[in-house]
Amino acid sequence: MDPKMLFCLPEGDALFNPLNTMFIQMACILVFSQFFYLFLKPCGQAGPVAQILAGIVLSLLTIIQKVHDFFLQKESASYYIFFSFLLRTCFMFLIGLELDLDFMKRNLKNSILITIGSLLTCGIIWIPFLWFLVHFLHIKQDFLTFYLAFLVTLSNTASPVVIRSIIDWKLHTSEIGRLAISCGLFIEITNIFLYTFVVSYISGTMSGDIFGYIFATGVIILINRFLAAWLPKRNPKEKYLSKAETLAFFILILILASTIESSNINSTVFVFFIGLLFPREGKTYRTLINRLSYPIHEFVLPVYFGYIGFRFSVTSLTRRHYLVLGMTVALSIIGKLLGVLCACLFLNIPKKYWLFLSTVLSVKGHMGLVLLDSNLVYKKWFTPIIHDMFVASLIITTLLSGILSSLLLRMQEKGFSHQKTSLEFHDTKDELRVLTCVYGVRQARGLISLVSALHGASSSSLFTPYLMHLIPLPKKRKTELLYHELDEDGVNSIGGDDEFGTNEGLEINDSIDSFTRDRKIMIRQVKLVAQMENMHEEICDGTEDLRVSIVFLPFHKHQRIDGKTTNDGEVFRDMNRKVLKQAQCSVGIFVDRNITGFHQLHGFDSVQHVAALFFGGPDDREALSLCHWLTSNSQIHLTIIQFVPDVDPKVEKLVGDAVTKENNEVLLEIVGEDHTKDEIDRIFLEEFYNRFVTTGQVGFIEKRVSNGEQTLTILREIGEMYSLFVVGKGRGDSSMTSGMNDWEECPELGTVGDFLASSNMDVNASVLVVQRHRHSFDSFVDE
Repeated sequence: MDPKMLFCLPEGDALFNPLNTMFIQMACILVFSQFFYLFLKPCGQAGPVAQILAGIVLSLLTIIQKVHDFFLQKESASYYIFFSFLLRTCFMFLIGLELDLDFMKRNLKNSILITIGSLLTCGIIWIPFLWFLVHFLHIKQDFLTFYLAFLVTLSNTASPVVIRSIIDWKLHTSEIGRLAISCGLFIEITNIFLYTFVVSYISGTMSGDIFGYIFATGVIILINRFLAAWLPKRNPKEKYLSKAETLAFFILILILASTIESSNINSTVFVFFIGLLFPREGKTYRTLINRLSYPIHEFVLPVYFGYIGFRFSVTSLTRRHYLVLGMTVALSIIGKLLGVLCACLFLNIPKKYWLFLSTVLSVKGHMGLVLLDSNLVYKKWFTPIIHDMFVASLIITTLLSGILSSLLLRMQEKGFSHQKTSLEFHDTKDELRVLTCVYGVRQARGLISLVSALHGASSSSLFTPYLMHLIPLPKKRKTELLYHELDEDGVNSIGGDDEFGTNEGLEINDSIDSFTRDRKIMIRQVKLVAQMENMHEEICDGTEDLRVSIVFLPFHKHQRIDGKTTNDGEVFRDMNRKVLKQAQCSVGIFVDRNITGFHQLHGFDSVQHVAALFFGGPDDREALSLCHWLTSNSQIHLTIIQFVPDVDPKVEKLVGDAVTKENNEVLLEIVGEDHTKDEIDRIFLEEFYNRFVTTGQVGFIEKRVSNGEQTLTILREIGEMYSLFVVGKGRGDSSMTSGMNDWEECPELGTVGDFLASSNMDVNASVLVVQRHRHSFDSFVDE
């Protein structure tokens, strides 16, 4: 395309040139897609379905001659190709940045086998159908490229469509959602490699170029790593990189991508790997994610999906072609279904996921369309009819697959919901996902130390921590600017950043970066800006979206330098109470005494002594279950202190005599319930003892008490011996804690937790109070 034509009017006084009409087309796609999404979202449909439908509607409108002349002007195809290249480069780089690399490494075998199964079955099914197509479409030459284009186009999976759909269904943090994303990327990358290899073999001239571009990609990756470490040092007091510094990364990527495309080689894989191998910590990574995520997910991808639908056209097809079109769509879905089912059966993936994984991996329309229109010199069979039939089959298959996937999700909604909402039955070999909530750097440092302790010594442990920065939005504000406008490059920081906690955010980022460098643990950051009245609802929604097993909240009081405690505000206490009541997972409230109690482990070699107090009950079992992850940390010395009721034999005799009276049925029922609870506690503690105490990993102490006064005495005695106490919140009526709640200050911490957190007691240790998820499937046994 002539550069002068790109931004100038083509001739004379024409009001609408192809560039203007293209932007109008983008606006129409966004408007139509939002309209369709309003009706389709309640039915469970994902955004790409609505956006492709918007493109189809716009395409059908071109039947009107004036609309056709307006949108499809001379040179318009060059504009569409150029801007689709820009959009594709942007979102493939972001996909590489956002991809869960740890999960992909863990599930590499599963992804590869599903990819191989999908391609093999599709390839086998297409062989007899190809013979039929060759005769039906009168193909006389280039049979290899015809079969290759057919296989790659119709066996491919459009990874951007899969990713956007999975995000809309809120499955991007689930095992099956991340597996679908990994498989979609593997299938697409494999098809691109296969296509490029065959075409380069046929051409005989592209092989050298490919190796040269691989080397250039490696150089760009090394340059990015250098810039990612160097640029933040130029302005250490800024929260993000400047826009000019951010642009430098895109200029490098666009130069490489455009050079690759000029050689008739697809640049998607190269751009994707540049994003995949980008450093995942520090200010540079946060800046790119912050600046790219919203515009690409909300504007770039919808326009790109709409453009896929805009290419839909069946005006040149006859009835005979419609029959072949239907057979093509059916075989495409069947081939993917058989391949994925065989792979799932071999990998022992749960049956409830088989059909969903097969249908969601059948979506198409990304690289299939790009490869279909490329290297036409080696496709002498290429005609407008074949093009329209291929495109129509891709779009129809994608719409059918998206609708089937959403129906399967609605039918098996419970099976795809978050199951690991408590820790008692959570295997330590499975991934532990935790969410820590902080208001500022003071709470962040303490909770980062807790995250460090839970991760243990092994860098291979499956542990995914999130940190949510809670920013209360004031009702009355000093400025009319929006939050994101105040948070750009610090240009509006005067009187604005402090109001929204931006300075605190900078210190939190520094703490996380320091922790990541020392422990090589990536903490994923989430920012939550909301009114305090609604903060608890946003946190509870976040726990479900992120699929965490436990959320840690900071106590509403903090320790001053002199050791005294200061109340941060009753609004924070009320929020903690509401989260405890409504959270769909277990909850831990962390009383941080960072001066005299538990402190950071990373960067130090000291060993800290932690005590888990066990009185009995579901919350104490949950607290002890959390300690499973502390046992593997070499810097933690864990001791279990079990409190056992010291019952007077005379009382036992009275109870036994009472059972023989006329009201024995009621008493037997009460005693039976108590024995059931005690039996559950005994079995749980015995299993923990045999696993950790007998091996010497954990210490064990038994304390016999008969009332709350004796319990208080023991707690005072051990208050200086440990830096952290882990205890469950509630345990019902117990003789061991009788009378302790007479001076209770914070009931949300439970009787024992409230005593340990009180500033009036001689306890200098930090305290973690744990409440088990109240809606666990077996909670009726304990409640």
